[in-house]
Amino acid sequence: MSTLRGSLIAAVAAAFSIAGICVGGTASAQPELDSGGCSAGSIAWQANGPGITGSSQAPMASNIGGHLVGCHGAPDDIGVGTIIGTSFEPAATCYGSRGGRADLLVIWDNGVNSHVIGSWEWTLGQQSTNHLKVVGGLGSGKTLQVVTAPPEVTPAAVTGCIAGGYRGGSHQVLSVKVV
Repeated sequence: MSTLRGSLIAAVAAAFSIAGICVGGTASAQPELDSGGCSAGSIAWQANGPGITGSSQAPMASNIGGHLVGCHGAPDDIGVGTIIGTSFEPAATCYGSRGGRADLLVIWDNGVNSHVIGSWEWTLGQQSTNHLKVVGGLGSGKTLQVVTAPPEVTPAAVTGCIAGGYRGGSHQVLSVKVV
C-alpha cells in the first residue's frame, strides 16, 4: 500500500466507508459486506506536475486525501474513515476525466484498513458515480459505489484552467454503499 493510485477519486474514498459494513474484526478475515455505507465526506487532490488546463487533454498523476463520515453497518464500531492514496488520469482536462484509475487506502477509526482500486471519472458540473473494488482488508472482494458532487469551482480553479496549471481541488462525497 505504499503507492496508492486514484483520481479525484474522492468517490473512492467514499467507497471505503462502505467497507466498514463488513462483519469481522481483522483485515485478514473474509468479512461479510452485505450492506452499509457512509453518508458524507470529502476528497481533495494535489497534482504531481503541471496540473490540468482548459480543454487540452493531458495525463495527470495526483495525491489524494480525505475523510468519510456517517458510516454505518457491520462492524458497528466504524463511524469515520481517513482516505489516502494516488490517482492517474491519462486524459484530464478542466472539464473532466475519462479513463482515470484510483488506488486508495481507507483507515477506519477502529484501526482496520480497506484497500480499494478502480476506475475514476468525473465531469465538471455533474455528479459522478464510480465503482471501486475492495482488494484488501475489510470488505475484500466487494464493490463500493461512490457518488460525488461536481468538483468544487473556486477562483483559483477558474484562473488555473484559463492560464494553465490547475493543480488542486476537491469533491464532496455524497454517499458510499456496497453494491
